[in-house]
Amino acid sequence: MRTLTRVVPYVTLVALALTNGACASKKEYDASVVRGDSLQAANVQLQAEYDSLQNLFATEVEAASLDMQLLRDGIEIELPADLLFESGSLEVKRDGSEFGMKLVDYLKGNDYLVFVTGFTDSQNPIGNLAQRYPTNWELSAARAALAVRFLVGEGLSENRFWATGRAANDPVASNSTPEGRAKNRRLRLVLRPSGVVYNTP
Repeated sequence: MRTLTRVVPYVTLVALALTNGACASKKEYDASVVRGDSLQAANVQLQAEYDSLQNLFATEVEAASLDMQLLRDGIEIELPADLLFESGSLEVKRDGSEFGMKLVDYLKGNDYLVFVTGFTDSQNPIGNLAQRYPTNWELSAARAALAVRFLVGEGLSENRFWATGRAANDPVASNSTPEGRAKNRRLRLVLRPSGVVYNTP
């Protein structure tokens, strides 16, 4: 599991800057202190929110229906596409809508930004899917967009969401077996606090 990265005190950064012949102004110092304070506060809040989400989705986590990780700048939730969509289509399943509603209720209690990325296996779309989504790029993007559409349709602001597709890139399992391909067909949601400045991309 990835853990939160400890924030380096600004005093250390100033010492390093002076060692390298650089000079930090009072304005830069004050800005850095504010950034450090906001990041430390966000880290504490992220840990609390991560624990809350672990409790909220305890059933799904225990059943291995989804994986959750605490990042330095957010919370990552990864779930198989089969949890949300019917096999061979992009129609939201009953179980998927139940998961979605739990997530909607959680997101209504905060202002987190949500980055949704869709992934596919290495096989090209077939059947009815291929008629609408001829490549895995369109299919992965469509999965992400439809997940966002569902959440926005339940009353969440569309300004909080980003939807992207990664096709068959970044697989988490081998595409040579049905089980591996099923794991690669997935959605990744990253929740990040809004209004916090991070010193990494």
